[in-house]
Amino acid sequence: MAKDCDIIIPVWNQPHFTRDCVDSIREGTSTAYRIIMIDNASDAPTKKYLEGMKAVDVVIIRNERNLGFVKAVNQGIQASDARYICILNNDTLVTKGWLEEMISIAQSRDDIGIVNPSSNNLGQRPEKGETIAHYAERIRPQTGRSVELGAAIGFCMLIKRGVIERIGIFDEIYGMGNFEDTDFSRRASKEGFRSVRACGAYVYHRENTSFRTRETFDEEFRRNRDIYEFRWGRPMRIAYLLDACDEYALKKIWADSLKAARDGNWVFIYSKGRRSVPAHSNIIYRELPGKLFRLHALWYVVTKKKKFGTVIVRDEGFGRLLSLFGFMHHARISYY
Repeated sequence: MAKDCDIIIPVWNQPHFTRDCVDSIREGTSTAYRIIMIDNASDAPTKKYLEGMKAVDVVIIRNERNLGFVKAVNQGIQASDARYICILNNDTLVTKGWLEEMISIAQSRDDIGIVNPSSNNLGQRPEKGETIAHYAERIRPQTGRSVELGAAIGFCMLIKRGVIERIGIFDEIYGMGNFEDTDFSRRASKEGFRSVRACGAYVYHRENTSFRTRETFDEEFRRNRDIYEFRWGRPMRIAYLLDACDEYALKKIWADSLKAARDGNWVFIYSKGRRSVPAHSNIIYRELPGKLFRLHALWYVVTKKKKFGTVIVRDEGFGRLLSLFGFMHHARISYY
């Protein structure tokens, strides 16, 4: 009988991390699940630990050579028959109710296809000295709330079975990993499925414990980025400087911002006065002081480390001022 969710965990060595991850799943999960572990030719200690885990709710698939993260994930998907699939890194720690909340968010709307939890990976970090469990309890009042993402991240990624049936599995051209999750999210978005963060679920990720240990990491990262950008284009960085705006213009700006964010771009909104902007991970909002708005806005445009491709303003005089500093920011000035 199929479980509610198959949890797919690719493993390459790191038996202590894997043990901690599995223990946290057993302690923090009440919905019916099965663990599918893909052993990518781990050394003897990990192999021995995994062999000892074989049980009714654990499936072990052993590869005699390391096939990489992406192929391992696909092996797990092909062995799965649950309504939901959760791809989970073995260096994560889940918390109480994590999976139940992610599934609940996935069920809340038909167009939600992929769900990430809140996580340090996405900027939700415990305070210094605070336990992961305590932080998870602190954000629990956000249960039922979600925020749309430009793309889901593969460290902990819940996927509806219908998404797999519509777009297929992960593209193995991405090899050992990097950008396969972003590519998958964009393919899903093209078919009308949204990626969101379940604000009330929390999973902690011990970041970069395996990928970055490979000598070829930088080379593989650049290769995969080039493949992704050839397919989908390089993400743009767009800034709106809103010192004056009527309701009609504002409605269009919000619609354009949301479309740009859903296409994988980054939108920065610098506003004179408080505004309710669309909730999306790729839309960054900052309210600036009214009296010195243009001076502050100019400062952000000129000093931003990652430069904007387009800066959009209303007043032509302000646009000319920004153009005078074009040698510093190199952005195209446009008007709303």
